[in-house]
Amino acid sequence: MAHLLLSLIFVLSRLALAGMGLQFSFSLDWMWMADAVDLRDRLAETLYYYHAFPPGMNLLTGLVLKAAPANPGALAHVLFAGMGLILVNVVLALGRLLGLSPRGAFGVAVAFSLLPATIYFEHLYLYELPVTTMLCLAAVMFHRAVRVSSTSAWLTFLMLCAVIGVTRSTFHLAWFAVMIVMALWFTRPDARRQVLVATVLPLVLLAGVYGKNLALFGEFAASTFGPASFHLVTVDRLPDAERARWIAEGTLSPFAAISAYAAPREYLGFFGTSEHPGWPPQLTRLEQPSVLAANFNHWFLLEVHRARRQDVLHYLRERPFGYLRNVMAGLQDLLRPSTEWHPRTGTERSPHAQHRQILGPYERGYNNLVHRFPVAPIGLYVFLPLVWLWGLWQGVRLVRSGVEEPRARGALLLFCLFQIVYVVAASSMLTYLEESRYRFQVEPMIWLVTTLVVTTAYGYLSDRRHV
Repeated sequence: MAHLLLSLIFVLSRLALAGMGLQFSFSLDWMWMADAVDLRDRLAETLYYYHAFPPGMNLLTGLVLKAAPANPGALAHVLFAGMGLILVNVVLALGRLLGLSPRGAFGVAVAFSLLPATIYFEHLYLYELPVTTMLCLAAVMFHRAVRVSSTSAWLTFLMLCAVIGVTRSTFHLAWFAVMIVMALWFTRPDARRQVLVATVLPLVLLAGVYGKNLALFGEFAASTFGPASFHLVTVDRLPDAERARWIAEGTLSPFAAISAYAAPREYLGFFGTSEHPGWPPQLTRLEQPSVLAANFNHWFLLEVHRARRQDVLHYLRERPFGYLRNVMAGLQDLLRPSTEWHPRTGTERSPHAQHRQILGPYERGYNNLVHRFPVAPIGLYVFLPLVWLWGLWQGVRLVRSGVEEPRARGALLLFCLFQIVYVVAASSMLTYLEESRYRFQVEPMIWLVTTLVVTTAYGYLSDRRHV
């Protein structure tokens, strides 16, 4: 009944938002996307020769373009609305599994469904909502697998993890390896063989992307853009004069003076020609012809990113404490309002510009409430370390109880805590700019764990007063 009521509230709220004029922002000129015509007409070939970013969203885009060539935006809107509905119901289920009361779990699910960030990302064709949905669903499947310890349960969980890994570069192969270790750790000793059997297919899927990129492009990665992201939190943060001096001395490549977001055309002077006999058009065109956007899958960038990797290593050797300062600055940015992630926030070029026209006052009110006290712009998230530490203590205590249901609940809590700290650490340490939208991937888990802490503390204080 709770899921039915939650779904009704979700549908009615979205119908109300549509009546207010809120639109779905469907754009095909994202830097992580291949050319739209290639995805529609040559999907398999385009994915095969795509190296810049993980292929998940390109695959989804290609399927949408094939299924609804006349109006792909409408189909994408339906898909994202469906994912939003699934997400809020999974949040409700996750809250109950973590030990929240029926009312508490329902309240969190309703509140989360109405967050400005939830509404904004649900109406934007970007990977944040799909990844958040899959990660929360993986948490529910993890709890189920810990309880039943069957091959099918672990296969479902690990396949979700693999799909996340081929959709979002944050969730690296190393993260997937930790998921396997957690599965082996929390399953029954006599069921570890089932975990290993269930690992084979998801591992082949995820490692296949890495292996394909290694064989074709010489990079064992799901995304070759990694060095450019790391460049943002290292070399890009150098004062201009010092970076220029290092370039002149030859300790940094000449690419260090160029933005990590620069279009391939800006490197033309270094390479002379865009043509290359060893690569198909997907890697030699400077722009995506169907959307007139830069082609970040260009072969130039394979060479540029290799040079940037060496630049980053030099920076880390020479400025380790500078790197730590950059990480701390990035951590603060990660805890800012998620709706203000875009560099063009407040302008008409922001992907949320139309959303803000409809919900701007609501967004500002929420951000003022949550992100101004006690320390702006972090706000209430300043208490997140305390919440995380309490959750760690509670999770360990439940796992050590030895009783099946509390042990599974403790394992789920530790799973959620790992995702929170992993996303926060990876987003702060490996890139810079736009971090606040990365937090949305674990925002439901932050809300649920925080609610668990608050309600538990309230119950404890009420018992003390009663005594």
